[in-house]
Amino acid sequence: MRIIKYVMFLCVVLIALPVQAAERTISIDGVGEVSAKPDTVELRVAVIGNAASAAVAMTTASNKAAAVLKKLSAHGIADKDIQTGSVSLNPVYQRNQNNQQQEPKVIGYRAAIDNLVRLRAMESLGKVIDDLLQAGADRLDGIHFFLADTDALMAEARKKAVKDALAKAAQLSTAAGVELGQVISITDAAAGGPLPQQRMMAISSARAGAPVMPGEIRIMVRVHMVMAIR
Repeated sequence: MRIIKYVMFLCVVLIALPVQAAERTISIDGVGEVSAKPDTVELRVAVIGNAASAAVAMTTASNKAAAVLKKLSAHGIADKDIQTGSVSLNPVYQRNQNNQQQEPKVIGYRAAIDNLVRLRAMESLGKVIDDLLQAGADRLDGIHFFLADTDALMAEARKKAVKDALAKAAQLSTAAGVELGQVISITDAAAGGPLPQQRMMAISSARAGAPVMPGEIRIMVRVHMVMAIR
């Protein structure tokens, strides 16, 4: 009889355990966003050489590239902040409009060299652009503003995201008539990271007097939080 009672007691305990283990929780998402002015800019500078011969075309482009690099050095831009992106040499063809079946004729060659330049002195951007054009730059493919270091801003955005999640949890618990308990888990979803600013500039408008507005860099972080309620 005692054995039967003991077995029945165990059954009651085992049945009750899942009910006791089921913890009441609330799940919320929090978003934190910060912004700052960019402190670094990248631009791609290209030079082009056109000539009847391949050698002269490449020499022309190389001389222009050397003049551009000299100007960059004069502005204090270090070698580590200059990277050659591509060097190309292609024939220039002319097609006979009266005879489309005829093979196109090579009438010259075009050489192109482009460099990716990183400028850390934002205030000198206009002057640098003007000097590059005077040195022989033929094309500016783009200007990209960004932050060199985003760690501190990411940390601030995370704090704001957690604060936002806690505020939402407090509002929901009050509306539901329950009390908040401890935080069970927090997941960093990193919603967006730095959102870069990009400006594409044509060679005709990229003068020192042209307005170049770097704007702001936005960093957004999202956290998912689970909290106990009672």
